[in-house]
Amino acid sequence: MEQKIHQGRNVKRFREMLGIKQEALAFDLGNDWNQKKISMLEQKDVIEDNILNQISNSLKIPVEAFQ
Repeated sequence: MEQKIHQGRNVKRFREMLGIKQEALAFDLGNDWNQKKISMLEQKDVIEDNILNQISNSLKIPVEAFQ
């Protein structure tokens, strides 16, 4: 059985590993982000590439780590 990669869960795992709160990540991503949006994002199997790139820059983790 193929292991489905859950990108949102990966984002959450790295974020928590780094000790970064959802609010802090939201603040880093810009004005149209908030804690609730990060929470919803972390529940998604697949995250849009442009958003994944922003998170990658914010957390200083290569985008491949989430995929």
